[in-house]
Amino acid sequence: MTSRASTDIADTQPDSVGNRAGAATESGGSGTVRAPRASWRRRLAHGALEAVNWVVPKTPDRVVLHSTIDLEDGVLALAEELHARGWTPTVLLERPSRAARVQRLTGGTVSTLPKKSLRGVLQYLTARYVVTTYSVFGDSSLPRSQTLVNIWHGEAPSGKVIARFFPGRGGLRCHYAPVTSTVGRAFRSTEFGIHPLRVPIVGAARNDRMLRADAEGTRRALLGDAADQPTFLWLPTFRESVLGTISLSASYPGVPFSAADLQRLDESLVAQGAAVVVKLHPHDAASFSGDFKAIRVLTQEEMEQHGLTLYTMLPAFDGLLTDVSSIWVDYLLLDKPMIFAFPDIQNYRVGRGLTIEPYEHWVPGPFVRDIDGLIAALADLAEGRDPMAHERGLARLRFHEHRDDRSAARLLDGLGILQR
Repeated sequence: MTSRASTDIADTQPDSVGNRAGAATESGGSGTVRAPRASWRRRLAHGALEAVNWVVPKTPDRVVLHSTIDLEDGVLALAEELHARGWTPTVLLERPSRAARVQRLTGGTVSTLPKKSLRGVLQYLTARYVVTTYSVFGDSSLPRSQTLVNIWHGEAPSGKVIARFFPGRGGLRCHYAPVTSTVGRAFRSTEFGIHPLRVPIVGAARNDRMLRADAEGTRRALLGDAADQPTFLWLPTFRESVLGTISLSASYPGVPFSAADLQRLDESLVAQGAAVVVKLHPHDAASFSGDFKAIRVLTQEEMEQHGLTLYTMLPAFDGLLTDVSSIWVDYLLLDKPMIFAFPDIQNYRVGRGLTIEPYEHWVPGPFVRDIDGLIAALADLAEGRDPMAHERGLARLRFHEHRDDRSAARLLDGLGILQR
């Protein structure tokens, strides 16, 4: 079978497959930043595992899938496509308690094992193909007998600093790292430190689930009687973190605005007959509170009750509010409005850094720095105005070479994992 994916993946064999992720230091304008190192026990264990991985024979029809968050839409989409081709992958779980939910979401078409178990390690060591959203066991040394694909959990360029773009960090070892565009290829190649020909432009598998989701049914299930009013999804980035010696702390209740600002926003939404649903980062869930009428929080538990994941939920809303979350690149495929609410962008620049600058000029939606700007931007959308529709269309062409729901299929075609 010949395809663009197979040309990009199977037929490219550059000498280098990436740089070892390390703990080097770099000097910047604000001093030296040192990335945290793993403990010597972990480094020793990973080193021993890597040595064994080089000599253990691989099972040709064994595929291992893994995500650091377990319930990741790209992994689920690949599991679905593998099952359609007659393959049964094994999902290695960071949290074994999520096995039942993975089975429900995949219709029981996968095997699940705890990653930190003897059987889980053996599956990894004997797998011909390993697909992860970050790394499984360090993945610093890659045998030619095993193909490791890093699908990551967001599209480049999101704006966030990751991997080699963060001072003191190395790249990420993998054989292939699929992306959605030539722009994404340039960024991912640099971020991970791998040859551009190892970055195939096949799309992101997670978007298959977004494009196939039952938008109307999900909307009715989540919103009930309020399903007919304009409703927007807010996905703020988690801000409280420490990366090396760089600290980025949050002073807001889960979203980058004060409680008083949120009260004003709520009153404006009520007057407009609109609503906002906030999906908080799990670490922010406990910090958000308030007696609101048009703003509500969507919890992970509620999503699970409806059998939803993040990407199957996205199409249910009329637009997206975010800041520097990479989800905005994927959301372009839905051709719905976006607002970028980022009042603390300067703090973010100093604390973590941005990869595309000026960030405000890259995003295909109104960029707002205060609550007045957010209220005005939401009023436009609630009243049916879409002032940046043209810019959004151009961005969709720029960031997505493929705009269908066949990204998982293209990736597997390129790897040679075909119908049995």
